[in-house]
Amino acid sequence: MPVQAAKRYARALLEVAVESGRMESWGAELDLLARMTTEVAAGSTLTTPDLPQHSRIKAMGLMAERLGLSFPVRSFALVVARRNRIAALPEIAHAYQGFADERLGRARAALSFALEPSAQEIHQVVNVLERLSGKTVLPAVKVEPALLGGLVAQLEGKTYDLSLANKLKQAEQLLGA
Repeated sequence: MPVQAAKRYARALLEVAVESGRMESWGAELDLLARMTTEVAAGSTLTTPDLPQHSRIKAMGLMAERLGLSFPVRSFALVVARRNRIAALPEIAHAYQGFADERLGRARAALSFALEPSAQEIHQVVNVLERLSGKTVLPAVKVEPALLGGLVAQLEGKTYDLSLANKLKQAEQLLGA
């Protein structure tokens, strides 16, 4: 599915969610549905061309019901199934999250540390990123020992590489080695 189509689906659900005051909860439900449909067993079965459309719709409805999704998100899931767009649910969920973040003045940051960071270290980095972006920053933290020290922060398409590995690489280039 083209990215623009995924954005149209996401925007449509978001507009109804905003009117209903359920933007956050429906986003969480959509994310859960997207994750479940990408599971190997469920995803490959639901997206195979061999599965008749009525069976695809029924399976999606059952999955949405068992996940305990709200009626509007279950209905949205059925629309996606009817239009044979189940494989695009991760793209739709990602677009929805982006639109919701934009509306709420949030930005998501990927923070990679060389060592397991303390809560205070994460808080300090988030504070700096919030000042840079003017938005509330939601961090996703991971540990990458290959950085040797320091951290790499990715926020809104920008990378801030403060790792020891990067500094060593820069020094090596400067020395012409």
